[in-house]
Amino acid sequence: MKFLNKLNFEVNTNSNSKALFWMALGGFSFATMGAFAHALGETCDWMLIAFFRMLFTFIFVSCLAAHYRIIPFLLNRPLLWFRSLMGSAAMLATFYALTHLPISDVAVVTETRPIMVALLAGYLIGERSGGKLWIILIISLVGVLLIEQPHFRTKNLAAFVAFFAAFAGAVVMICLRQLRDIDPRVIVTHFSGTATIITFLSIIIFRNDIDLSVLRDSTIIMMLLGVGVMGTIGQLAMTKAFAMGEAPNVSAAGYVKIGFAATYDILIWKQSFEPITITGMALILISTAWLFHLQRKTPKEIALPENTTSF
Repeated sequence: MKFLNKLNFEVNTNSNSKALFWMALGGFSFATMGAFAHALGETCDWMLIAFFRMLFTFIFVSCLAAHYRIIPFLLNRPLLWFRSLMGSAAMLATFYALTHLPISDVAVVTETRPIMVALLAGYLIGERSGGKLWIILIISLVGVLLIEQPHFRTKNLAAFVAFFAAFAGAVVMICLRQLRDIDPRVIVTHFSGTATIITFLSIIIFRNDIDLSVLRDSTIIMMLLGVGVMGTIGQLAMTKAFAMGEAPNVSAAGYVKIGFAATYDILIWKQSFEPITITGMALILISTAWLFHLQRKTPKEIALPENTTSF
């Protein structure tokens, strides 16, 4: 149980260096999960991949909750249920995108979440956003259009789904700001359990003819296990990072996920990046970095969640 004891989420704002390590581990884990999911997309239904991802996480975090005697399903917190439902939608959209797009494209597009958080917070929870935020948003959207432009040309639905995943993820992050009184372990367990049930029901309703014969292949089973393991490590590592460090510094470290994802695309799938794609990636990274700079200067006006759990 020594490992479980290390997974406490007490806030320690003087541990930024350790928080950056956890964030880098989370970024590597999520990028590796994306690589497994992308490879599995050639033979497995994307909903089946998502189901195994959430099932494994739910089993693990349930053991974690039981160890700490935590009750994860709070029936009297509607916002927690809404967070779990939106997180489930974001998770499903992410896995659809991962199996239909290069994983680096998905990683970059989802990095627009902090910008959407800053924009939506003004409308949903009354946090003020200045005029500079609209400039940041425009730059970010231009970057998304440049990255996804080849997919728009081929009418690839995944390009729009990836952007929806970022939007739903932003709503999740705003919900987390309002749920700061709840232990992050409760949030992770509640979400993973809800997402597992929703994914299972979605398979029954929308994918009743899904090919389960692929589960006879031991290689596919190991890869599905890899999706679950790496996704769980990434989720716990990023939660730990946000609990230990300052949100702007930790969020900026999330860029490492893009680097890992691009490396997988280049080494495994021999992906080449056109100048227009590189320009789009640069615009998103610049706009997000600008947002973090503004947050340091005016933390009360533009703020990200202090504790977050990625889907």
